[in-house]
Amino acid sequence: MMSSLSWVHALQEVEKAGQAWVIATVIGTQGSAPRESSSKMIITEEHSFDTIGGGQLEYAVCQKARAMLQDASSPSHLLEHFPLAAKTNQCCGGAVSVLLEYFPEPANKITIFGMGHVATTLVNVLGNMQAKISWVDSRENLAQDHNIKGLPSNVTPFLYESMLEHIDHMSHNEIALVMTHDHALDYQLVEALLDRKDCRFIGLIGSKTKALRFKKRLVSASFSQAEIDTVHCPVGLNEITGKKPFEIAISIAGQIIQITQTKTETKKRSGLTWKEINNALSDVKESSVV
Repeated sequence: MMSSLSWVHALQEVEKAGQAWVIATVIGTQGSAPRESSSKMIITEEHSFDTIGGGQLEYAVCQKARAMLQDASSPSHLLEHFPLAAKTNQCCGGAVSVLLEYFPEPANKITIFGMGHVATTLVNVLGNMQAKISWVDSRENLAQDHNIKGLPSNVTPFLYESMLEHIDHMSHNEIALVMTHDHALDYQLVEALLDRKDCRFIGLIGSKTKALRFKKRLVSASFSQAEIDTVHCPVGLNEITGKKPFEIAISIAGQIIQITQTKTETKKRSGLTWKEINNALSDVKESSVV
C-alpha cells in the first residue's frame, strides 16, 4: 500500500515503530528515466513511502525489497541495475541503478505486563529506545486509556482476558517485565515465563521480601536454582533508590539499557566498495548505448 508520507518522515515513523524496512535510492540514471539520481523511497512488508518513479520499475524494486524483508539471511545491501525497456517494459528507454539497503527490526523486544503508574512512566522512557515494546493488561479501562496517539510509536498496547495469554505470542529472546497490580498474577506470569526457557531477561517489580517469597515458591515448583536466578527482583539498578513511580521507572529503564548495550566489533570494511558502485554506473552507460 502506497502512503502519502515523504521518505524522510516515513523513516522516522518506521524506526520508532520498530519495523524492518528497506530504503531504495536511485544512484545512477542514463537516458530517459522516470526520476533523477538521489530519489528515494522507503519499503516495508505492507507499505511503501514516496516514489522513485512508479510503474514497473518501482514494482520490481518493491518486489526485491520485500524479498529482502522476508529473508532473515538477506544481505544488508543490494545493487540492482534496470535497463527500463528490457527489464521493466517501460517506454522511457533509459537505465536506472538502484541501491537497496536493508534495516531489520530492532533486536531488542520488550514485553511489559501491567499498565500501572510505574509502567506508564516506563513506556514513555523506553519509547526513545530502538526496541519493539508490547504493553499488556487485562483491565479494559486502562487499555483504552493507553490506546491513544500520544503513546510512543514503538509501543503497542494489548488487552487480554488474562495477561497469561500474551506469553504464547512472545518472541524468542524477549525481555519480560512483570509489574501488575496483583501479586498472585505476578507469580503466575513468572512461572509461565520460566517455562518458556527462552527469555533474555525477566524483571519483577517488588520488594526483597516479595523476591524471597517468590523464590521459595519457585523452588517448591521444581525450578532449578539457575532458572530462579534469571528472575531479577527487585528489578532496576541498585544505585537508583526511591519509591516514586518516576524513580522506579528510571531505575528499571537504566537496567534495561545496561543489558541491551552490546559491544560491536570494528569492521575493516562494510557496505559497498567503490569498485561495485563504479561497475554499476558503468553498466548504466553501456545499457543506454545498446
